[in-house]
Amino acid sequence: MTWATIRQVVIGAEDLDATSKEIREGLGLSSGFADPLLEDIGLADETIRVGPEAHLEVVAPLTASVSINAWLTKVGGGGGYALSIQVPDAAALVANAEAAGVRVVADLEAYDRRIVQLHPGDMGLLVELDEIPEPDQWFWDDIATETPEKPVVDDVLGVDVESSDPQAQAARWAAVMGVEVEDGDVPSIRLGSRTVHFVRGDRRMLSAVDLRKVEGADAPSTLSVSGVLLRLR
Repeated sequence: MTWATIRQVVIGAEDLDATSKEIREGLGLSSGFADPLLEDIGLADETIRVGPEAHLEVVAPLTASVSINAWLTKVGGGGGYALSIQVPDAAALVANAEAAGVRVVADLEAYDRRIVQLHPGDMGLLVELDEIPEPDQWFWDDIATETPEKPVVDDVLGVDVESSDPQAQAARWAAVMGVEVEDGDVPSIRLGSRTVHFVRGDRRMLSAVDLRKVEGADAPSTLSVSGVLLRLR
């Protein structure tokens, strides 16, 4: 694989409207939009643009029977639910995943693109590989949204994935993505301009998001939303 990039960080919440409002007001972002396909699987959502390339998405259950409810109970009401990663060749990564013992839970076509989802039990969260070979294209390019008047952040820099064994988790991700584990305070991998950090903790989930702060913006350095720490860098 020649490249990959994080395009969307998905936060699971019990209350969609309250969580989305907290993100928009706390980060100075405009109202987002819904993915029309998610309603078919019992999820409400709002996708919020963060600068020209990245997105924060909030998902919440529409009914009591949706499987995300069990996950919300398990993690205490909310947390980092999924990560959407744009790749040029999903087949190569599926082969890597199979070799690493990582299960594929979905392999389908949506919006005329191949989408592969990797098992959260293996990856620590639901990881979606979106095969879009054109690096300057994304699913939501044609959806118009308002430009925020005073944005506090303008990009996603990276995420933290929490587990009891960060080194093993980093090695698994590196094997799937075809990259090297980078040394540092915590093990990490680079996906384009964005970084996945693997940190020690009691939960298996995405626990924090690093966001690039707009120069001169007046905002606190952290914001906790639905069990996820948003850090402004």
